[in-house]
Amino acid sequence: MALLVSDDLAKKYSDIPIYVAGTGQASDGALHDRQTLTSIPSAQLAGEEAYQMAGITAKDIDFAEVHDCFTIAEVIASEDLGFFERGEGGKMAEAGETSREGIMPINLSGGLKSKGHPVGASGVGQVIEVWKQLRGQAGPRQVSGGLRYGLTHNVGGTGQTTVVHIFEKRD
Repeated sequence: MALLVSDDLAKKYSDIPIYVAGTGQASDGALHDRQTLTSIPSAQLAGEEAYQMAGITAKDIDFAEVHDCFTIAEVIASEDLGFFERGEGGKMAEAGETSREGIMPINLSGGLKSKGHPVGASGVGQVIEVWKQLRGQAGPRQVSGGLRYGLTHNVGGTGQTTVVHIFEKRD
């Protein structure tokens, strides 16, 4: 269950509230109209908007849950969101840098495919994983260290729309 309340009510419902620090949404054309098949422009724009609202950059994100409807989608998202340079996302995943112990943990929950990619509920599943991670309650999937920022990235269609949320644990 996820409960979304205003900042002033958050402490009333939780001893460790998690805050929405930034959000971004962008739209783009269909896949066949894009200049490249290795990027989703709406993801780049939504990410930039969320980073700006949160007052941070991709380097500040501790871990992410990204839309991985296909294996390549995780790689593309890792580059579109600025975690890795163009052409490096696949190499970084192969080297283990997106694992729990890596420099940029991605899809610690196993990703959308591990849940059967429940359309309509995928984004909520991502939010729950970020909530658990930031609260230190993710069990064997838990990333060690003091986590502050987690990111969710969800894509509609073939990238015609993307929503990015940045969640923050405040001290």
